Amino acid sequence: MRNFLFFCLVTLFGGTLAQAQTQKLISPVFWQAGVQAIHQEEIKGTTVFSFITFRHFFINFETINLNAYQLHRTGSQYRLVALNSKTNLGTYQADVTKAGIFLTSPRYKGLLKDTPSSVIIEDAKITLLLAAVLEFEDTSLPRFNYEHYVTQSSGACSFSNTYYSIGWGVNNAGAIAHLNHVIRKNRELGAFQSCVALSTQPETHCLFMGCFATFAWCCTS
Repeated sequence: MRNFLFFCLVTLFGGTLAQAQTQKLISPVFWQAGVQAIHQEEIKGTTVFSFITFRHFFINFETINLNAYQLHRTGSQYRLVALNSKTNLGTYQADVTKAGIFLTSPRYKGLLKDTPSSVIIEDAKITLLLAAVLEFEDTSLPRFNYEHYVTQSSGACSFSNTYYSIGWGVNNAGAIAHLNHVIRKNRELGAFQSCVALSTQPETHCLFMGCFATFAWCCTS
């Protein structure tokens, strides 16, 4: 949450003042997840992050757009929230502790480093939660604005036709294994019928909480 491009005050119910900011510097992983900017708002002791996106991305059986979710941070606790009140998301929470990330999900509760690989592979919402937590917790990540990424992405495929698959793991091998699972499942569902691979191998980003692996596609529809 650095280098915010504008700052304002918004009035909430009951006349409470909350700070609202828009962050336009994004890490490569969040960019590949289709995020253009992040809106931040303080509401009754909780920081609410909403995601301004320009496209979806592929993970597991799903095509996901992060604009359907928010991240709520209270102290060192992060919780993934679905904006559609009809979505029965369940509890997806990450607590940042001295021992590491403590993960709470419908299928697993415990330290992130001990999470069974099957849980990660089968539950895309965990990857969404971890990618969001990483964006705010790891201050060492390089960050650039939307225009920079658009300029850098020109080449074999137009910017508007470039999409990404994303996988996560506690180490590099785990992230690539998850990514391969994501690609295989999406192919089985026909998600890549109009797509050709742009990457020759996965691109990995390994940080304090694990690794993300991404793979680029050029899709005509």
